[in-house]
Amino acid sequence: MTMTSTVLRAAAPIVLWGLHFVALYVLISAACAPRALIATERLAVIAGLLTAAAAIATLVLLVIAGRGLRRGRDPAMEQAAWWSALISFLAILANAWPVVSLPGCTG
Repeated sequence: MTMTSTVLRAAAPIVLWGLHFVALYVLISAACAPRALIATERLAVIAGLLTAAAAIATLVLLVIAGRGLRRGRDPAMEQAAWWSALISFLAILANAWPVVSLPGCTG
């Protein structure tokens, strides 16, 4: 495994988390805008689907990083890829928490 592919495996979950964060922010902004571009019920469904897709993709990256860690070719970078995937998975779940826990567009 080359250093470039290991670095990409470590960076991919963080990029995925960032895209998920931006997508949820856009959805919340669209639902809570004065014109209400999408219904809040639809917001929850779309956010749930986006979160499920991002979480599954991150879990796949976590498994791949775990396999690389067991192979032990470059332990430091493989461990970085594993931790990156785990932290990104938790961050994706945390991104979705306001959509689940808050009753709607208030404030």
